[in-house]
Amino acid sequence: MQEKGGPHGYDKKQGKGYKITVSHGYDINGKQLREHMTWAPEPGMTKRQIEKELNRQATLFEERVKCTTTHDGNIRLKEFTDRFLKEYAYPNLKARTAYGYEERMAVVNEALGHIKLKDLKPGHIAAFYSNLQEEGMRRNEYAVSKMDFAAWLEEHHTTMTALSTSTGVSVWVFKQMKNGRTIAKSRAQAIATAMGLEYGEVFDTVHDNTPLAPGTIHTYHRVLSAVLFRAVKWGYIQSNPASRADLPSIANRKARYLDEPDARRLLELLRDEPIKWRAIMTFDLLSGLRRGELAGLRWQDVDFDNQTITICQTSNYIPTKGVYVDTPKTATSNRPLRLSRSAFLLLLEYKAWQDAQREKLGDAWKDEDGRVFTTDEGAPMFPDSISQWFTKFVKRTGLPKVTVHSLRHTYASLMIGDGTPLVVVSHKLGHAQPSTTSNIYAHVIASAEARAAQTFDRFNDIIAPAAAEPQQAPAELPQKIKKIG
Repeated sequence: MQEKGGPHGYDKKQGKGYKITVSHGYDINGKQLREHMTWAPEPGMTKRQIEKELNRQATLFEERVKCTTTHDGNIRLKEFTDRFLKEYAYPNLKARTAYGYEERMAVVNEALGHIKLKDLKPGHIAAFYSNLQEEGMRRNEYAVSKMDFAAWLEEHHTTMTALSTSTGVSVWVFKQMKNGRTIAKSRAQAIATAMGLEYGEVFDTVHDNTPLAPGTIHTYHRVLSAVLFRAVKWGYIQSNPASRADLPSIANRKARYLDEPDARRLLELLRDEPIKWRAIMTFDLLSGLRRGELAGLRWQDVDFDNQTITICQTSNYIPTKGVYVDTPKTATSNRPLRLSRSAFLLLLEYKAWQDAQREKLGDAWKDEDGRVFTTDEGAPMFPDSISQWFTKFVKRTGLPKVTVHSLRHTYASLMIGDGTPLVVVSHKLGHAQPSTTSNIYAHVIASAEARAAQTFDRFNDIIAPAAAEPQQAPAELPQKIKKIG
């Protein structure tokens, strides 16, 4: 009998018997786990009898393996999450991605963490998603200073830099605190301890009780699905219950972007802003970079002669690590980009300002690796400060409600609207597949296709003269055209 494959693995002739192999998932290193048994037919069995019994033995063995290899399904979701983060997420994923998993799973585990993997059902997960849509489920807590922090620094003869060194909290967080803005409660607790005061003496807690948007719930779903997928792959459970859980619809959600008139208005309004902010926001619109790519760009990555930039690194922030440099998001994110002449003229103007700042500050200039976009003192820009400045700028200028990431969507949408091939747009955005671009910008592509359909109306005077002269068209023509359409 020949070796054959099947749902239970494969059966291989081995001496007078057959070796039956069953796969039951993967270990933490991605190696497939297999169990084996040998079965020998009774003397005198026909070929057909052997084949039938071999299939029966293989099926029985597969069931035994399932029963004996999924006993770890008794592990609770929270305990498995801890293992997932330690053994897979942090060793294999980008630090920011792994931290995002940890943050979101902390919320999931408050509701579902006590349930054993083998008992976790789609209904549990769907109920959790439903609860997230209720008011008060966001449950974010922030802290805002209720004291004169600048006066406290002066009184204690210290600086934000010194406090940053002793607490591990970014200087940017102290600046937010000083300016009366909200900061993460965990950071506030560390600051109060460093100041030798109780949390309540320094801060008030601010609660954000707004319901979560459907898109945010889908984010939780993607994270939980990824965790449970790994549970299946490692042999803890046989199937992923999240794959069968109901989700709120996001069918009508579209990427927010500016149309051409609003993009022009944005650029006009930016002309009145300080060059530090005008340059980075304008350049983002002209390049479509992700925020981390923008913050990580170095002068050595800029080629003025050929009018290209190369994305080699990103600059990101997570509370547990502070600001750090990382490789681009994906292999295709590491890409050269040819940009417009105006983008490089803008960079030259900005560089002149930066060089003047460097000369003025001398040894106090805080250049680390030749970063393009920096603070007034030359230090790398804190990524969140870019978003926060732009949010305030949009609010005070009356622009449509958009974010820094909306500038990337605007960049892509304008190219698609101008007829740029989708594969080119995908490359410029650094997407792994053109299908990713197509999915995100489906509504923009549909609008572009509608305009493209009008291209050949230029021949109406030849093909359908009546269409070019509506006053002479038969009364029934619009109805006929409508039926054809």
